[in-house]
Amino acid sequence: MHWADVIAERLAKRGDSHIIATGITPSGPIHVGNMREVLTADLITRACEDRGLSAEMIYIADDADPLRKVYGFLDETVYSEYIGQSLADIPAPDGEGSYADHFLAPFFATLEELGIEHRVVRASEAYRDGRYAEGAQACIEKRDEIRAILDSVRRDPLPESWFPYNPADHRGSQHGVRVTGFEGPIVNWVASDGTEGSSDVRKGEGKLPWRLDWAARWMWNGVTCEPFGKDHSAAGGSWDTGTRIVELLGGKAPLGVRYEWVMLKGRGAMSSSAGNTVSGRELLDIVPPEIMRFIISRNKPSKAFDFDPGAGLIATADEYERLETRYHAEIKALGLHTLDSEMDRKTAQKADLGRGFEFAQIDRRGRTQGDAGLNVSFGHLSLLCQVRASDEAVLESLGKDDARLRDRIRRMRNWIASDFFPEESRIVLRATSVDAEDRALLLGVREFISAVEWQASEIQNGLPDVAKALDLPVRDAFRVTYQSLLGKSRGPRVGTLLAAFDRRTVLDTLDSALD
Repeated sequence: MHWADVIAERLAKRGDSHIIATGITPSGPIHVGNMREVLTADLITRACEDRGLSAEMIYIADDADPLRKVYGFLDETVYSEYIGQSLADIPAPDGEGSYADHFLAPFFATLEELGIEHRVVRASEAYRDGRYAEGAQACIEKRDEIRAILDSVRRDPLPESWFPYNPADHRGSQHGVRVTGFEGPIVNWVASDGTEGSSDVRKGEGKLPWRLDWAARWMWNGVTCEPFGKDHSAAGGSWDTGTRIVELLGGKAPLGVRYEWVMLKGRGAMSSSAGNTVSGRELLDIVPPEIMRFIISRNKPSKAFDFDPGAGLIATADEYERLETRYHAEIKALGLHTLDSEMDRKTAQKADLGRGFEFAQIDRRGRTQGDAGLNVSFGHLSLLCQVRASDEAVLESLGKDDARLRDRIRRMRNWIASDFFPEESRIVLRATSVDAEDRALLLGVREFISAVEWQASEIQNGLPDVAKALDLPVRDAFRVTYQSLLGKSRGPRVGTLLAAFDRRTVLDTLDSALD
């Protein structure tokens, strides 16, 4: 059974109606690692719907959080004065709108393109509209019990000055503010510069600390399930304390779904603040949305994996293409919602693959855009898009034309033009001289190329005979061909490569290599 169906089955035992929550602080570009949480929530929501449950996904934008520091992508001279102020209230890096909206707008556009239906909950508005007021008041009234919970997981106890609400001072900053008293619902304080003032918890003039905020939002949103990163899951972490705090406040903890990090291959865990990211928007510019969904659906949340926006992405996309063909040919006919216990192991594995494929579709019912796969590998498409200047020429080479294929071509051209495209997959014909001992072999290759039927299979199958005729290893024929045409010892499947060009272009390049 697919992992999302397993979670939906667990939720079904809890009730018939569910709110699946996700969210993030929009402190920087929202990357593929963040998308894992959102897509995990979306897949769980869809799996619940498939079981006949009422399910809604909400996205909580933590724009009430303060700017904690001047990140590397920000101007120190501009943003140093905004440290401690709400992300909803400070200017965007480009000067257009708020800081939070600057990062949320492209992210929400990405969610729409991915087919993720969600209701947005803005934390800043929720605080100002009083939706956190009851939870905040309860946290303040039970601050001794909450302090005991937090101290039980800390190495050092909280300072005497700790208070379960961070008021904003006269500058709107939550940093360096000391609470001097509480006369519900008013919090009195002294700012770091000595200014005295007060904040009303009903009006969002401040916010709860994260561990308390999480528990309070579960209550007023009625959250029954939430994916969360492994950083929250350690013993004594924010999930641990949050579940205890929400019970203290009279609520019930949701079903938690712990997920591992997505690592950017060769660079470690993705981090917006560290600038180590590939944003969801960047990824959708180069691959179709169903491939991005597939990256998440094929991996259990508990499994960490490397995301490679280069050669690894080509391999993943090709895996998806093969699965699409197989889905229509044999898997679709299976009862994909049947429990694994009712299937033999091989059939259960097919059903699991099929559900992963359905969850990768934009359509909420898992319907594909066609009734068969495109049968065009990303590797081959990348080759054609490099050697054919126009989209029409690519389509002519493929012998097919439809809207999906045109969309793939558009994104592929973006990918080739980006820094993400793997250098080993770049194709540039450049005549390169070979060593003297290889000249006879290259002359034989040139003679073969001039006469062979110009089809990929004929080229691929006939080229080894050139080496055999000279009593040389077969691999030498391929090595010399790649070296003379590409300047390297290996490349794409040689028949596919040469057939993508016209014969005259290949012959002219070989002639230049022989000069």
